[in-house]
This record gives sequence, C-alpha cells and structure tokens, in this order.
Amino acid sequence: MLLQALLGGLVQGCIYSLIALGFVLIYRATRQINFAQGDLLMLGAYLGMQLQLWGVPWSGALLLSLLLLFLCGSLLQLGLLSLLPRENPISVILLTLGLGFVLRSLTTMIWGPAPLSFPNPYEQQLFAWQILVISGAQLSVLMGSLSAWLAIWWLLYRSRIGLGLRALAQDYWMAQASGVSCKRMETLVWGLSATLAALGGILLAPLSLVHPELGWLSIKAFAAAVLFGFGNVTGAVFGGLLLGITEQFSAAWFPDVSRDLFSYLILLLWLWLRGSNRIGSVAIVFSGKS
Repeated sequence: MLLQALLGGLVQGCIYSLIALGFVLIYRATRQINFAQGDLLMLGAYLGMQLQLWGVPWSGALLLSLLLLFLCGSLLQLGLLSLLPRENPISVILLTLGLGFVLRSLTTMIWGPAPLSFPNPYEQQLFAWQILVISGAQLSVLMGSLSAWLAIWWLLYRSRIGLGLRALAQDYWMAQASGVSCKRMETLVWGLSATLAALGGILLAPLSLVHPELGWLSIKAFAAAVLFGFGNVTGAVFGGLLLGITEQFSAAWFPDVSRDLFSYLILLLWLWLRGSNRIGSVAIVFSGKS
C-alpha cells in the first residue's frame, strides 16, 4: 500500500512540477507571474481531446496540442504582455488572472460544464512489479515529465538559447547590450511555459476528467514553485514531487481529512523555516541560483 501511495504521489507530483516549471521559467526570465498557467493546462487537455474526436491519433493530438499552446503562449506575450511596462508586474498578474476567467468561460461555452473523458491508448495496460501495479497512463505521466525535465535542463544549461535566457534572468539591459534578443527570449519562454502546461494537461486527462475547473491545480503548483525558492528550476521539480507525495500519503493515513490541508501546512512550515534561517544545508542546496 505504501509503494502504491508513493507511486500515486509521484504521478501527481509530476503534474504539479510541470506547471511549477512554467511559473519558474517565466519568473526567471521576466520577473512576471503567469496566473493563467493552470488554465492553459486545461486548454491543452481540451484541445487534445477534441483532436482525438476528430480522428487524430493520440500521439498526433499530443504534438499538435503542444504546438498550438506554444503558439498561444508566444502570441499572448507578443500581442498583450509586450505592451505592458516591465516595471509593473501587478498589471501582468491582473491580466493573466482575467485571461484565466476568459479561458474558463470559453471552454464552458464550447464544450459545456460537464466533465469529459480523454482516452489514452495505453490507459488499460497494466504493469506489475511484485506488489506494485502501474497503469499505462501513470507510466505516460512519469516518462513524459522526465523527458520534459531533461529537455528544459538541456535547453537552459547546454544550449545557446539557455545562455541567452540566463543572461536575461541576470539583467535585462546588460543582456540586450551584449547582443541577446531579449524580446525573442521573452516570447520563447512564454511559449515554453504554455507548452509545459499543455503537456501536463494531456498527461493528466486520462487519469482524471477534462473540465473547466481543471486549471485550479495551478494554485497547488504555485505553492510547489515557492517551496524551494521561487525562480528555482530544480526546486520547482522537487517541490512538485514533495507536494504530490504529501497529498497521497495524507489521503491514505487520514482519509477523513482534506489532503489539501496537509499540502498547505507543509508550505507554511517550510516558508517559516526559510524565513527564520532554520533550514541550514537544505536551503543552500536549493538556492534560487540553480
């Protein structure tokens, strides 16, 4: 039972980490926060579902949804966010909050408020190892998330684009003076963030149902991004996993208590420890510079 709960926590944590990574990438590059991140996850799930209804294979629906959400995130930055002053992050927060409400309203108008199923060709496949049983949908989440983490790590630390993004994160004007196309980098990072959200939505949908309120997962993902320092890529991954595992074990041990309670208690405790300098070496390992 403990192994099965751990597996469920890792799967849920992978989804949180994908959303949290989107938060962190945008914040590192632009010092802005995208509170429509969860609604982009919801939109990606709906698009993937609709493409399958039109006869597109699951893998094709996945790739097309990722491409469409990349374009959506990029156009959002080019068409709206680029018009806002960099010195006023509150305006970006308000705009993305409003965008989230618009996306939820549009999806309700198009697909209705009722939860819909998202078939996965690997959903019925089961893999057993001793007492542990993992479904094809869970394995898809684990493998897809791992692939995304490795791709983001390679992009940030092994490519010229990542060099430009890290320069942008350090100082916008110095990066621009050094020849970095900061506007392109900002557009790219918003597109990547939306792509990660879409991936999370499509991987989660077979384990859940697609509905307009799916985007509220971003609240927990935001908490996961904050755990080890907001703006920390490594911390976003581990924060998401920690939050997912905490939820699953709290649900197994205390079935009558909301799993959300323990998630936010962990967050509050961790922030108190960080603020009072009681963490020690852990705070050094997960510094905001990674």
